[in-house]
Amino acid sequence: MPSSMLFAVNNEGRVFGLSTNGTKWREFPYLGLDFKHLSAVPNFLWAVGGDRQIYVHVHGLDIPIRVKEEAYENQRWYPLDGFSKRLLPTDRYQFSSEDGLIDRTRENIRVPSMAWQWEGDWHIETVMNGEPLDHDGWTYAVDFPATYYSTKQWTSCVRRRKWVRSRKYCAMNSWCAIAPLHKDPTQEPFIDVSVGGQSMNDNQGALQVWAVTAHGRVMWRNGVSSISPEGSRWNAVPMPAGCEVKNISCGATGLVWAVLWSGKALVRTGVSVNTPMGEGWLEVESPDEEVKLIQISVGVNSVWAVTADRRVWFRKGVKGEAAASDELARGSGWVEMVGDMSLVSVAPNDQVFAVGVDDRSLYFRVGVTAAELTGKRWKSLQAAVQLSRTSSTSSYVHVRQHHSTASLNNSSGSVESIDWLETSRSAPTSLKIQPVWQKPVQPSSLPASEGSVEEPFLLDSENKEEKPQRKLTAWSPIRSVGSLLGLEAKIDTDPHADWDGIVYPERETICEPGWFQADTLWSCVEAGALSLNTQHLPNWFVENTTSYGLETAPWRSKIISDLKRINTKASTGFENYEIAIEMTSCVKTVECRCCLAGQKLPVFEDYILQLEWVGSNSATVDTASLSVLSLDKALTMCQLSMSEVVCISSCSEPGCPRIAVHTVDTTTKCIVPLRLQFSGDVDHDDWIAYLSSIHAKMSSLEGAPSSCSIWATTQLGDVYAFDHTTLKKQQATSDCLYKLDLCCKQLLSSGTPWEHSLSNGFPPDSVISISGFIPDNIERFSVNFDCGSESLIALHFNPRFKDECIVRNSFENDAWGNEEREGKLTLTLGGDFDISFHCQEDGFKILVNGIVFTYFEHRIPPQKITTLRILGHVELHKVVYESKEVIVPLNEMVWKQIGGHLVVVETCSTGVTWGISADNTPYVYTEGWGGAFLGGLQQSGFGIHPMSDTYCCYVYENQRWNPLSGFTSRGLPTDRPMWSDSTGHHKRSKETTRLLSMHWQWITDWSVDFKTPGGVDVEGWQYAVDFSTSYHARKHLTDYVRRRRWVRKCKLTTSGPWAEVGNSKVIDISLQESAGSDAVYVWAVGYNGDALFRKGVTSSNPMGDNWEHVPCDQALLSISCGFFNQVWAITRNGSLYWRFGITASNPKGDIWEIVEPPKGSQMKKVSVARWAVWALDNDGHLFVRREVTPVFPEGTHWQSIPNIGSDSYMDISASGDEVWVIISEGMVCRRTGVSCENPAGSGWDKGLKANWQYISVRSYTSKTLPRNR
Repeated sequence: MPSSMLFAVNNEGRVFGLSTNGTKWREFPYLGLDFKHLSAVPNFLWAVGGDRQIYVHVHGLDIPIRVKEEAYENQRWYPLDGFSKRLLPTDRYQFSSEDGLIDRTRENIRVPSMAWQWEGDWHIETVMNGEPLDHDGWTYAVDFPATYYSTKQWTSCVRRRKWVRSRKYCAMNSWCAIAPLHKDPTQEPFIDVSVGGQSMNDNQGALQVWAVTAHGRVMWRNGVSSISPEGSRWNAVPMPAGCEVKNISCGATGLVWAVLWSGKALVRTGVSVNTPMGEGWLEVESPDEEVKLIQISVGVNSVWAVTADRRVWFRKGVKGEAAASDELARGSGWVEMVGDMSLVSVAPNDQVFAVGVDDRSLYFRVGVTAAELTGKRWKSLQAAVQLSRTSSTSSYVHVRQHHSTASLNNSSGSVESIDWLETSRSAPTSLKIQPVWQKPVQPSSLPASEGSVEEPFLLDSENKEEKPQRKLTAWSPIRSVGSLLGLEAKIDTDPHADWDGIVYPERETICEPGWFQADTLWSCVEAGALSLNTQHLPNWFVENTTSYGLETAPWRSKIISDLKRINTKASTGFENYEIAIEMTSCVKTVECRCCLAGQKLPVFEDYILQLEWVGSNSATVDTASLSVLSLDKALTMCQLSMSEVVCISSCSEPGCPRIAVHTVDTTTKCIVPLRLQFSGDVDHDDWIAYLSSIHAKMSSLEGAPSSCSIWATTQLGDVYAFDHTTLKKQQATSDCLYKLDLCCKQLLSSGTPWEHSLSNGFPPDSVISISGFIPDNIERFSVNFDCGSESLIALHFNPRFKDECIVRNSFENDAWGNEEREGKLTLTLGGDFDISFHCQEDGFKILVNGIVFTYFEHRIPPQKITTLRILGHVELHKVVYESKEVIVPLNEMVWKQIGGHLVVVETCSTGVTWGISADNTPYVYTEGWGGAFLGGLQQSGFGIHPMSDTYCCYVYENQRWNPLSGFTSRGLPTDRPMWSDSTGHHKRSKETTRLLSMHWQWITDWSVDFKTPGGVDVEGWQYAVDFSTSYHARKHLTDYVRRRRWVRKCKLTTSGPWAEVGNSKVIDISLQESAGSDAVYVWAVGYNGDALFRKGVTSSNPMGDNWEHVPCDQALLSISCGFFNQVWAITRNGSLYWRFGITASNPKGDIWEIVEPPKGSQMKKVSVARWAVWALDNDGHLFVRREVTPVFPEGTHWQSIPNIGSDSYMDISASGDEVWVIISEGMVCRRTGVSCENPAGSGWDKGLKANWQYISVRSYTSKTLPRNR
């Protein structure tokens, strides 16, 4: 699962972070500012400083925060003046927002504070809906609210163009001060702050920041979001009379609790997406009348509190998902917990951390689950601590020297009220370090008699060589008018500015000697940004009782040496003995429901399923079979040899756990495979583990696939790979060719040809050998080498017995070429024949019965040949196909499940493979095999890591308007169901939506989705003229229907051979090896549409080092890198770009150049091959960009590729001469006839239909060597 961080403050006010992927506390660089309180959400840390002002810290983001400001320039046409900036009084502003309601004069658009910087000047955007515009960028319409077009018409009375300018948040990885309430910050300082609301279903990623002042007032920060870390202003929250607040806490769902100085608590009611500030307060009594509450922490479904006597309390009956409900927000009662703590902090998944009273150690609440929110006991947490050299308790003290590169002038302004639109103020420069806490350390904060606290432990720190310093920057606080706290620390004069303020949870270094302290005294812990998987706890909780020096003790070394000697003596000396062979046979049976192969209707009946395998030992399987028997075992309905199986996949539906067993026969005939339906998930998981394990042993597929494998994912997120290593061994010959016998034993009729696809085509050095018998009563037969269809024949070989000749010819442009009849007919009626066709550079060498018969020069490039077709009433005995590359018939491709759960997987020829999960987390392949799908049959845990994924389930609520009652759920008889899916074809409801398996768990309740594409109103509704038309956010006079989307999140817990990469979410990724070096170029599209380049990726370091941002004016959707340093991308509006200036020394390139898409199409996926660029549009149509060369990398024109029957294209992957697609019925297909001369190819070969979703062939070996064009 993605890494996250736990934060804490020690007694000196220093901030530390502990990653779930690490084992040691890492101190934030100390720059003179101490902190009192912390509050965190992922990537954002809010704190109260020693000066009682509030600061925000943005960290762990590989993608910078960028905001594109837009302003539309509007003009109206006049008969005399033409288009003019003079507008009618009823028109919109000259510079406005897109809807024209807001004035967007460019001069009035400024950066919010000095933490932001402009990335360039205002410029015109010359793209509209993916279509390039003229250089001036004007679009035309009849009137301003109407539809705009790129070309001017005689009815065009208005026009507009869009001006854009991007600003960037440049205070990353530094403390940024938030403006005070008054001009004098000491007039009303802050005493507490809390941030939360990250789980509220808001479209803009809004965060809720609440703060408490020294006067007891509660403040709410307006405008805080993931793209606006500082927010815009403070708003005072009305309080009940006589209530003064001392502590406040905001949960992930927006639920807010506050503690009063009187010891009571308040709960904020009415909190929702539309009213994030809430509407009122409810009072909650203290758990004990004599003891006051002093601190509180809010989770999702739990509230924990500490009273003045340091007792810990749990509030039962709280449900944060329903925070708008007063009763569920308030809870029902207090429950006292064992143990005394000074502070508690609840994580977003309700895990609890605390600070002890006496020992000031950190504790974790063990056993907290959704069913038992109180947990079971406290467990001590004390990891290694890497202290700053400026710490007074460190044994190594270093005086840091900072030199600023510039000075910022002070300025001031008047402050009259809280709601002023301020610029932020930074921290003062003179900050005192808090004195060391003098309180002696006690053994524990809990009574020993309770037995509920485990002894503290310490993770040892090894001594390693210090790594070279990274040239990064840190920010030192100074006084300025802006919120950027900025003095840059120079590495030359400050060589110990390690870590540089950049918080990346995946980075972990070894503590240096003298930087280690075990007895750190903690004053605060913050778990608001922590996502902890209780099934796979981080290494903070792995006890280490090994004594120092134990490994090198002499007595231990002697024991180990003696054991090795005894083992060697006992296991040697038996080399000459005959090996005893013991055959083992195992049978596994279960009663289930089966749908036999080939049945058109999905009829499942009760059968007995039996799996039997035989092996010489437990690690090998020699033979195995899968049988479907009647319930009394008297009849065998179906029996399969496991050697015939090509894929075992899960095809489950909610409530119906199913497995599909695909064979060569079902794939060849394109029929439905054998499907097995089990009574529950336990049987399903057990059988898929056994079938996958035995199938892998039978096919020698155990372990990691080779570097030239094809990868794919299914719609259920299962990851598969095809490795042709086994085929190579079977087909290899002594003359460096690969040979495959084509199935052909049959007697051909005069009207039915024998036809077989040539998987590798028929390029030079390929051979086809045909042997058979010629009946006495035939006049002729023919052998044809077709190029995609019968309308293009490269070679027509036609023995004619009546004419006593053999005709050679070609067919092109609906006409036969010149016949060649030379040579004597050496074939005889009633006899056997043996004909061989050898493709050479200049032509075909043809041998008849082992003797060279003729030579036919190429009239059509042989690279276009895709199919061998034989006509005539002859009897075929054998057809042998030989090629320079391994021959991979699509119906015989054996797919092996790898493990994990991904929706995207991409690879390259070096074997480096990356994947993306459903929640947009990137992963890298660890060269392992297995995980949760193998269960207890997992033989090696190498490279297997825990994984998690989240998915959103949607249902649509539909309503129709009628004159009497307005919008209601009563529709017309022809309308869609009032609760449906997005298409409206299928009935869906919140009550009937079920999870796929027991591995998925609901993590939220149903709520209105305010992120619905197209926009929504304040209640989440979208309006349209009719259900089948387009929807918009505002109701118009002609809108008679409306809908809104409901969302509920679920989470999958699994494992697989994948390691999470960084913290940045990505939506697409592409890999390409570098020519002449070990480097691998990795390009990705961030969740916000930015282009990213991964540095340091090699075959030995597949994860790389860090992301680098590559600016682009448009938000991207898809990206692909390929040969000749090409990088192509598709934007969210469907336009295409290619990257100019990429070289080995400049792998990120210089600038994006636009490419006009196919007319009338909006593209969604791009894939770069060697000679062409392939693209897929939103309607499932496929296009290829022709004439792509190193000299002219953008190509010249688009060519449309016809659909395969009635199926549309779902996904495409191209590399070299390989082009593979997945069509809408879930079948994988391969493009045939792709070559340098014909980069678009000529036809398709169909493969396995297994509910495929994504495919990557970018590591697959290409047939054609590069040429100059």
